[in-house]
Amino acid sequence: MPVFITDDHLKTPAKGTKTYSDGGPKGQKGFVLRATANGAFSLYYQYLNKKKLHPKTKKPVRDWELIGTVKDGWTIARARAEAARLAALIALGKDIRQIAAQQLADQRAMGVTFRQVHDEYIAYCSQLVDRKWGRVPRKETWPNIQSALKRPLEWWGDKVASEITPRDVKELYDSIVAEGYPAQANNVRGQLGTLFIWAMHEERQYVSKSPVVKQLEDDKVAEKADLEEGRVLDIEELRRFWFGLNDPDCPGSRLSKLALKLSLVTLLRTGECVKIERELVGPKTVTIPLKNVKSRKAKKARPVVQPLNSLAQEILGEAFSIGDAKRDYAFPGTRKRRAAPMSQQSLGALLRRTTDDANGHMGVCEYLCLEDVTPHDLRRTGATILSELGYTDAEIGRVMTHKAADDDAAPVTRERYIVSRRVLTMRPVIDRRVDMLNHLDLVLREELGLPAAAALPAPQQLLSAA
Repeated sequence: MPVFITDDHLKTPAKGTKTYSDGGPKGQKGFVLRATANGAFSLYYQYLNKKKLHPKTKKPVRDWELIGTVKDGWTIARARAEAARLAALIALGKDIRQIAAQQLADQRAMGVTFRQVHDEYIAYCSQLVDRKWGRVPRKETWPNIQSALKRPLEWWGDKVASEITPRDVKELYDSIVAEGYPAQANNVRGQLGTLFIWAMHEERQYVSKSPVVKQLEDDKVAEKADLEEGRVLDIEELRRFWFGLNDPDCPGSRLSKLALKLSLVTLLRTGECVKIERELVGPKTVTIPLKNVKSRKAKKARPVVQPLNSLAQEILGEAFSIGDAKRDYAFPGTRKRRAAPMSQQSLGALLRRTTDDANGHMGVCEYLCLEDVTPHDLRRTGATILSELGYTDAEIGRVMTHKAADDDAAPVTRERYIVSRRVLTMRPVIDRRVDMLNHLDLVLREELGLPAAAALPAPQQLLSAA
């Protein structure tokens, strides 16, 4: 029976649990005290939740909302007043559980700085987890994420994360754009959006909403790649690039320049070329293991087995003739990274750096008087040549290892790689993927004036002979 709950009811029962419902003229309907044998006293508000119906009777179920415990400083009088407040909210049709969750999130967010959120997020991204290609960081690009968040950390490090506003994000974004780096600005904004969504998760609740809101179309800053159809090298530029890389005075190590050539003749990504392992180079193909394949997160992802035309065999043969022929990678790093492959980013930096930069080192493009050539432009040039030779988007997409649900090419093949600009004169069309790369080999030799393919042993045989 209901009783008017007082401090006299704060007695530990000999066993089990005792429950008291508040009653009497001064009591509050729904206010409940529970006392347990282990000395715990919990204070609840009990009510009919009209938004939650019993699956059989279809009537509102009785819900319990914890107000607090005596151990945490709640008194009977204070808890009864809180129960009265909750009853008033229920009478107004409010969802008290949602309100309580929001209050908890706000309280938790108070005092949590952006630096704390950032550090915990980076630790989360870099934590090792099991994948089907091995044990790797949860986000393998976490160093790039950390780099992208460097400026936000400098701006907002000690600021409470929940106090960061959309205006703050806009000011940060505009500051990067004003320096002439729209692609970097878009990347930073995207990484911030992911971080704040992570911080909103119910396990953390460091913020209740994200300050990274959807941009208006007029506020978006187009990247350079969005303003152009795509950079491809014409045949004169190809000649200058190919033979310029052979110049001993051209910036960069011989292995770095060979990796760039290999991307052109195989259409592999430079990130895949630099990670080619010695044991996976066969007589006519090279296997890129799943751990190095860009599309490995797809459910049906498989290692890439790419045919090697004669130019590719020559390049790999020369690569393994430099340094230790028994090393793990065709293109190893330098100094402390000798046991690891060279970084993909180093190839991009090698092409674009100029003597006007802070370090003052000349890059390949400046040395060869080529404008804005990127490693990906080499794939784009190869794809465009194959298109001019009459191959279909689907055939080109397969040789570029673009995943598609059917025999048609993935949309990215036509949208980003096949450019409607002439590189070569048209040639007779032949078929099949191996023939495609051999055809590319033949045309490059003819256009670049290279000698005909010699009967070469496979790279593996070259290694064993060494």
